[in-house]
Amino acid sequence: MADNTNDSNQLLYFPLGRLGSHESIFKDAENGVFTEKYRPIFTPILGKQLALNTYYKNDLIAAANTPITIGLLRVFDELKINFKVNSRDVTDDEKNIALDATISEIIKSKTEFLDSIKKEDVPIIQQSVHTFLSNALTQNNIEAFQSHYQQVKGYLEFANSVITSDKKYIGTAAALKRLIENEQHQFQLRKDQIGETIEHSLKTAWISLVLAVELDDFDESDCKKLSIICMAHDCGKALIPKDIIYKNGRLSQLESDIMKSHVLLSYILSSNNQKNLEFEPFVMAMHHIKENKDIPQSYSISHDTKFSFFDYLIPEAQNRIRDIYDATVKYYRLMNITDTFEAITAERVYKKASSIGKTIDIMTNDNKNGDFFYPPYLDKLIQFVVKTFLPKNMIFRISDEMLDTYYQKDKFIVNEKEAYQKSHRGVIINPSSHIEEPLECVIFNHKTKQTERKLTIPPRILLNHKYIT
Repeated sequence: MADNTNDSNQLLYFPLGRLGSHESIFKDAENGVFTEKYRPIFTPILGKQLALNTYYKNDLIAAANTPITIGLLRVFDELKINFKVNSRDVTDDEKNIALDATISEIIKSKTEFLDSIKKEDVPIIQQSVHTFLSNALTQNNIEAFQSHYQQVKGYLEFANSVITSDKKYIGTAAALKRLIENEQHQFQLRKDQIGETIEHSLKTAWISLVLAVELDDFDESDCKKLSIICMAHDCGKALIPKDIIYKNGRLSQLESDIMKSHVLLSYILSSNNQKNLEFEPFVMAMHHIKENKDIPQSYSISHDTKFSFFDYLIPEAQNRIRDIYDATVKYYRLMNITDTFEAITAERVYKKASSIGKTIDIMTNDNKNGDFFYPPYLDKLIQFVVKTFLPKNMIFRISDEMLDTYYQKDKFIVNEKEAYQKSHRGVIINPSSHIEEPLECVIFNHKTKQTERKLTIPPRILLNHKYIT
């Protein structure tokens, strides 16, 4: 079962996905007793560390460097998850030294990048990015969010204008230009075609501004600030090594920590190398702060998060962030939610897009204790999504899930199921205003136009087949 790899990290590979659905490494899983066949393989790795962040579908099961326990092996065995283990323990000092060395190299590349921007090239860079983003805003708005189209588009056009005309944002504009060109080359895109990082930034901005308009906490001035922050929030990824940012697979712990440094880099670029100590660059670096700042997923340039890049700031910036910190909270609370929502619903080189229903399940399950997301803002986003994607008179197809849930007494055989799904549709006659409030629906034969039955369906079931496009 275990395969020894020959790379420099000396990883041990455990491909549990090769096991049959009824096979197990345990003789008695409840009491942690391995079968005779697997006992000599798995006993020695107890207490060792996972080598990579380990996922099931899109859900993180355990982070790299998590110790292997019987409980964790039970989960891996049940879900048949492949995983890798470090053959020796990686200490915190080793992790920190490796990360600091890598970030030092990235900071050096940042200096070279900014120094390479010639004064005479600035107008060309600005015009190039402005034209590209203007076209991208027209082509990549979220079709379902048309209720706020003109208002949101106005804010984003404002942000595009500021970022591509104000000299203090030349580092941001140059970084966006590099991201555009990198992704066009990486994914063999046309010169006018948008890549995943810019698309993510624009869609996160769309969702953020729609949510801000729905909330009472943001006025027009706030929304203008938010538009700049959102459009530039991931510009620091232009300095992340390509073999990490475009890796076709899961990241190791060190690679994941290097990716986290993009928040610091976004701040440095958008603050013109820490010369512009205004509000927006600071908030760009804070969009990953969670409600519980002690969990590993909470990181930023703030000194009070689990993973902080605070020490990389100059003293003036450290003092400034302390002064404005309280004013940043509503911005990073909102962006933490919208950035996560867009990322889960989007397709990436290493994963498929998740449906809106699946995304809501992931986010609400993670947030049962309120550790990740500010509940009032998350509830508002979910309410808006339910209202927008499940309106009155919306016609929908009958899914296998609906048949299995609501048609058990009909005892369809496979062919009958398929015929029913072809001839019947559903329509929402009384929409819902909340994810837990059922929708009143009518099922009808779309050939004869006759009503067949009425159903009350939870929004999640219909949202499981809805995607952000």
